[in-house]
Amino acid sequence: MKFKAVIFDFGNVIINIDIPRTFQAFASLTGKRQVVIEKLVLENQLFRRYETGQFTDIEFREIVRQTVGFPLSDIEVDKAWNSLLLDIPQRRIDLLIEIRRKYPIYLLSNTNSIHIEASNSYLKKTFGYRHLDELFDQLFLSYEIGMWKPDTEIYQYVLDEINLKPHEVLFFDDNPHNIQSASALGMQTILVEPPTCMTEYCKTIF
Repeated sequence: MKFKAVIFDFGNVIINIDIPRTFQAFASLTGKRQVVIEKLVLENQLFRRYETGQFTDIEFREIVRQTVGFPLSDIEVDKAWNSLLLDIPQRRIDLLIEIRRKYPIYLLSNTNSIHIEASNSYLKKTFGYRHLDELFDQLFLSYEIGMWKPDTEIYQYVLDEINLKPHEVLFFDDNPHNIQSASALGMQTILVEPPTCMTEYCKTIF
């Protein structure tokens, strides 16, 4: 494989996540069944709307309260929302550092400011990094740029920003839909399938 840069997804590529944990957390707080919470969240497209910057953190928390029909505090909302975030294995940090010595590396993530703030706090506490941008050459976060994977426009935006053609980048993501749309644009792609770690896929590449 020949490429000039590497783009990484965040969830389940760099940081381990478990989305049902968030539905479970809200269910525990509200007394509603987990399947009901999941249905409400998905029907209201909370992830996509929040992660494309359609409302602020304050507005998001209020929309969550309205969606689940329960007077949760801001702290309760944030804690439940962040419960899907798990850990980042040391070997992934080490690999990013190693790859960055050879190639520019970028982060492209469907995410939101509450999750990024929590992830930065985890990084500082666990590894001593103050912010994700210390590990990457540039961050492309959906809530900041108003675009969302797997829409083609987000990949084209990144390619334009880093001034590379699709075939000149290697893209890691755990979502088949994201991989499919990136591949259709001409990007080189690798589908990360947990529990297989991203580092395993990299052994024969770098």
